[in-house]
Amino acid sequence: MSSRIPIPPVGKPSVSLTVDLGPFLKESGAVADRLRHLSEARLKAPLTARQEGAPSRAGAALALAQCLADLAAAVEGEPRREVPDLGVFVVGDQIAVTSGDLAAALEPLAEEHPLGLDDGEPTTAGDVVRRAREMVRELAAAI
Repeated sequence: MSSRIPIPPVGKPSVSLTVDLGPFLKESGAVADRLRHLSEARLKAPLTARQEGAPSRAGAALALAQCLADLAAAVEGEPRREVPDLGVFVVGDQIAVTSGDLAAALEPLAEEHPLGLDDGEPTTAGDVVRRAREMVRELAAAI
């Protein structure tokens, strides 16, 4: 009987040790920067002209910040925190802060770490990152 420790195959490991947050942070940072550079008129303009009653770009950004904050609170097992409406010029910063909070909550977790969110559906840390990235991408495409 051999006492050697088996060496895993070269390449991608079968189980991720931690959640890959790099792409999420890059995309959310780009959206935050884009919002920071929009004029007041552009921030207050409807997200889409084709939908009557569509939220403004700033309103959609604030809603995204709230969703990211809610996800972070759920991951941490904390109560939800309201993201205050501080005006159109800070929504980029609010996206940056709530993205950072979510990343900090997910950073120590494995990709397959089970989580129970408010919607009652079992999910994993990796699924939460994918959900957050999708929300960020949707806003990025709209602004």
